[in-house]
Amino acid sequence: MRPALFLVLVLFVSPALAQDARVSFLAKQLKAAKDPRVRAQTVVILAGTGSPAAVAPLCEAMQDQEVVVRAAAANALGELHLPEGITCLKAALGERDPSVRAAIQRAIDFKPVVPGGLYFAIDPINDKVGVTPDVAQLANDLLKQKLTSIGATFAPQGESKPQAATLIKAKKLRGFLLRVNLLPNASNGLKLEILVMTYPEQSLQGSWNVKASGAKHESLLKAMVPRVIDDASADLEWKGQ
Repeated sequence: MRPALFLVLVLFVSPALAQDARVSFLAKQLKAAKDPRVRAQTVVILAGTGSPAAVAPLCEAMQDQEVVVRAAAANALGELHLPEGITCLKAALGERDPSVRAAIQRAIDFKPVVPGGLYFAIDPINDKVGVTPDVAQLANDLLKQKLTSIGATFAPQGESKPQAATLIKAKKLRGFLLRVNLLPNASNGLKLEILVMTYPEQSLQGSWNVKASGAKHESLLKAMVPRVIDDASADLEWKGQ
């Protein structure tokens, strides 16, 4: 007699289905939790799933009665940075609480950190010339524009050293701190100097400067900032990240 054949069915649960089940569980917990601290923590965990399915419960959390939950939801949607989440954030710009509005705007402006990339913290510009606030802001904006063009992302304001170290290690980033000095030069010109340190350790990597004159400060900066970043980039091998 030939032995009977038994067909054994093995069911595999795909990672995507398991993730969706986790999001579903967290979404229910978000609705059921009476303590706003628990709801805020659940929002953080939802963001950590990285799942597009998390956008809907996070968007719903933007209507929570508690400020701490709405702010956490805004940060979470910014962290996910998915198109549906950005649409939700923009729809919430009429938020009544100023701290939550600020969190919403930061989330909309947030650029996700690319693993293995460049990560910069930039100290406030040290102005030894006495330029107008608009000119100082222009210098800061030009720095970020140039660094963004070589693939950099930026540390949020108020980031602690442990937070930076954890992120840099997890994402395998190259972290740098920029200290920028704006100094007078002959004939009403400018000298732009940047000191580059590792971040968050703050070990000096070098300093670079460029001088210019013969035009308005705004025009000088538009020429100087890309040049000084190019010089530092060539020496520290920032390009091609």
